[in-house]
Amino acid sequence: MTHMRRFSPSILCLAAAAMVMAGCTSTTPGQASTSTGSQSSAATGNGAPKVTNPKNLKAIADPCQLLTPQQLQEIGASESRPGKSPWGEESCTWRNDNLNLAIAPDTTQNQGLSILYANKKSDSEETTVNGHPSLRYNKEGRSCALGVGVSDTQTFSISMTVLRDVKPEYKDRCAFAEKVAGMVLSNLPPAS
Repeated sequence: MTHMRRFSPSILCLAAAAMVMAGCTSTTPGQASTSTGSQSSAATGNGAPKVTNPKNLKAIADPCQLLTPQQLQEIGASESRPGKSPWGEESCTWRNDNLNLAIAPDTTQNQGLSILYANKKSDSEETTVNGHPSLRYNKEGRSCALGVGVSDTQTFSISMTVLRDVKPEYKDRCAFAEKVAGMVLSNLPPAS
């Protein structure tokens, strides 16, 4: 019997989110990727909200260290696997029988949430996590993805898929993704 390699929905969701983020990095020659004077000063490029309490995502170089062992135990995540995002930055995935969770920092493209806002779909939802502007997207069945503005130039994406509802909080996938994002933000130092 041959075995087909099975990709988890959260890996596929993160890959889709990453492709969206990476796909938006090219600009028309001669055009700046920063916001123009015609946009509100309360927004960055593509209408993404400004981050009023910026943190330093680069302070934690290994994305598998963005969550503490205690936090991972609390949310039920285990078995970390380092990876790479399409824009070349390190990412991390935790996978077990109950949950697939992936975190992909973006500290190199310097566009913050504006990349996600450029490709915002009708089912995307603006939200806030610990005072940081965020965008829910790719909400399908057992999955949800969330982009979080850490600063006006740094962001991270969380993609999660619940495989088994072993915890009551797993039932609302997007709220659970926001809980995880809040944990990551609590581990980051303020921007200097």
